[in-house]
Amino acid sequence: MTKKLLLILVTGLALLSSSAYASSFCDGFKRGYIVGYKQANNTTFDPHTPYCPYMPIRSYSDPKSDYEFGYLIGLRNGMF
Repeated sequence: MTKKLLLILVTGLALLSSSAYASSFCDGFKRGYIVGYKQANNTTFDPHTPYCPYMPIRSYSDPKSDYEFGYLIGLRNGMF
C-alpha cells in the first residue's frame, strides 16, 4: 500500500513539473511563431498559432531557458 501511494505521488509530481516547463516552452513557441509569421509574410496581423509541439531534447547549442527554446522553434515554424 505504501509503495503504491509513493508511486502515485511521484508520478503526480513528475506530471506537474513537466506541465510547468511545457507552459513556458509553449508561451515562447506561440510568441516566436507569431513573430516569424509576421516577418515572413510582411503583415501586421497575428496569425492563428498551431498547437504547441512536445518539447524536443536539447543539444548543447540550445538556450537554457524553456521560453527561449520554444521561441526559436516557433520562429522557425512561423517563417516556413
